[in-house]
Amino acid sequence: MKKWEYTAKDGRSILVRTADRGDAPKLHEGFRRVVDEGNWLPTFTANSHISDWVHWIDKSNHNRDILLIAFLGGEYAGHLTLQPEEWNASRHVAKLGIIVIKESRHIGVGRSLMLSGEDMGVERDFTKIILSTFADNEVAKT
Repeated sequence: MKKWEYTAKDGRSILVRTADRGDAPKLHEGFRRVVDEGNWLPTFTANSHISDWVHWIDKSNHNRDILLIAFLGGEYAGHLTLQPEEWNASRHVAKLGIIVIKESRHIGVGRSLMLSGEDMGVERDFTKIILSTFADNEVAKT
């Protein structure tokens, strides 16, 4: 299991690590909470199940998918995914997904996830990471 440690703007510790099976409920709940905000994701319902997250975690242990989880002061704060493009000409490209729960925004959690994701991406031979976002997502533009 890979781990990275950072310090939040408010002094609390941020731990980012590769997700394990026991994290599935936290990942599911974090996703549901951000979907329920109705602002950040192109879906209106969190229709995944905890078993879907367990499957994704298991899969990431055997392929190039990356699934990282962040904790702020020991509590779930967000997660990041990098998924490889499916065709050979784009093997160097990964699609980025990132979730930071409302209470953990604007203090460095997203940045910590991005730095850790970049580190893992280099290990998995990704040289390009792409993010699709809504046009009015100012935070993603910075």
